[in-house]
Amino acid sequence: MRYLIELSGESATLAIAESLAVAHSSRDTPGYESDGRALVLNSDISSEELVSRLALAWSVSQHLFSCDIGELDSMIGGLELPGETFRVRTSRLGEQHPPGNGTALARHVGEILSARYKVDLEKPDVEIRILMSERIHVGMLNGEIDRSSLEARKPENRPFKHPISLHPKLARTLVNLTGIRPNQTIFDPFCGTGGIILEAGIMGCRVLGGDMDARMVAGTMQNLEHFGIEGDIRQADVSIWPESHEPVDAIATDPPYGRSASTAKEPIESLYARAFGACHWMLKDGGKLAIALPGEKHITLAKDFELEGMYPVRVHKSLTRYFCVFSKLPAPKVAGVCCQGWKFTIISCMPDLSKPDDFDLI
Repeated sequence: MRYLIELSGESATLAIAESLAVAHSSRDTPGYESDGRALVLNSDISSEELVSRLALAWSVSQHLFSCDIGELDSMIGGLELPGETFRVRTSRLGEQHPPGNGTALARHVGEILSARYKVDLEKPDVEIRILMSERIHVGMLNGEIDRSSLEARKPENRPFKHPISLHPKLARTLVNLTGIRPNQTIFDPFCGTGGIILEAGIMGCRVLGGDMDARMVAGTMQNLEHFGIEGDIRQADVSIWPESHEPVDAIATDPPYGRSASTAKEPIESLYARAFGACHWMLKDGGKLAIALPGEKHITLAKDFELEGMYPVRVHKSLTRYFCVFSKLPAPKVAGVCCQGWKFTIISCMPDLSKPDDFDLI
């Protein structure tokens, strides 16, 4: 299927990355082209999944064609619609087209199509969606993103609140950047009030979360219960997880950065280095880590990971977070020993390789 996605305006590069990650989670890396906030995307993912998962978008349509404004009449004249009734809606993306042009263009296209089809502004068989950017992009609407539900889950609308929690649209974007699928397990080792795993749970993922602060753990459980989401939530330091849980499919997290969020007086560099080590151990082979970092310099702490993308996002007036996506690199093998962070697992000369013994470094 070839889709036309109307992206929202928070961050064009992050919105594109989110759409590609969701589409890639279906099968192969999709082909795409972008024109400002208009994204044309090839993918075998269903339109229902795109509409239900995306956070940084307004609508998803079946792409019909893209053209220059002078070619529009002939392209519209050749359209065959799967129904008897239609309506036309336009979105003016950017400043390339003067205000009011969208209404005039919708009326003009409607006049061309009304020679063969009936106009129905209430319940049409087909809605033609036209995105006006550098070029004109035309599609048949599949669905609109329910942004109102994201707003309804903002931190101030949850039973347990904390002022530094990510907005649900950004929390959902972090989840989507991992390419996680429904029924797979996602982990947040710094769950805070649970915003990230809440979005993952709503999308049908199994959720696992932890935090050193007992109050945050209790608050996360309260918030998940309020929205009908089940999860495994524990009070634990990030380094404890590799010894207490099986590897997970994906990790999405927004770790503390020492301003309003406490690091228990541990230096940021030390905490993040430990976190990256634990996350590498916790991830299954091929798994991805999506993390919000306070600065570009912290990317260098991600040993044994490959950076796939970095997207600066202005969260508050004085705060920019760097949304980063990492893929897990295989652990190096030395003399029959598989090295993963600070643990060794013997992979040879064992009677039962399906259950390797663990040895701590001394």
